Amino acid sequence: MFSKSDFFNVKEVRTEGLSNVTANEVLQLLGTVKGENIFLTDTEALAMKVKLHPLIDQVQVKKELPATLVVKVQERVPVAMILTGDGVVVVDLHGVILKFYDSWPAEDNPVLTGIEVPGTIGPGQKIDNVNLNKALLLLGQAPAELLPLIGEVHSTTDGQISLYMTSGIEVKIGFDAEFTEKLTLLQELLNSEEYKTVEKAIKYIDLTAGKPVLGR
Repeated sequence: MFSKSDFFNVKEVRTEGLSNVTANEVLQLLGTVKGENIFLTDTEALAMKVKLHPLIDQVQVKKELPATLVVKVQERVPVAMILTGDGVVVVDLHGVILKFYDSWPAEDNPVLTGIEVPGTIGPGQKIDNVNLNKALLLLGQAPAELLPLIGEVHSTTDGQISLYMTSGIEVKIGFDAEFTEKLTLLQELLNSEEYKTVEKAIKYIDLTAGKPVLGR
């Protein structure tokens, strides 16, 4: 009975959680839903359509009776930039490509160097690279206060990682596969009054052995 009543035909589609993605983009991915009976609408299938957008991570489509669909979106968050021969690639914490830029973008995120981006993949696809995974793990484990101070994460071919702070100081991390302890030590060091008195004379900080060693 309800499935045959025009009263329950979809008349409105409402989007929530959008920032970089527009409502029109979501509506285009949904296709023609207005006019469909809301009881016959496959919300899971609609969510899968919207999730095809490279900037969208999670989607939930809910029904609000009598005639409204609510599309709740969680966008992917840019966390790093990778320099390539053709420009700059922006990725999220999982290594999924969000955007390509021919010139330097407005995003203020750390730059990852020593990472190769295959020329055969594009937005919405994940870069499969061991060094990239380690660099992104490091950024994910960095204290919130430390992140804005990291200008570059450099990976060598043998898997070593170094940070270059926005102050110009190099921080040697080493071969670690887990970074929380070293990054916490680094944050404590940078905040210490003792370090601040000698900061201008410091060229690098060596954390490869765990305990910070200052190089002048």
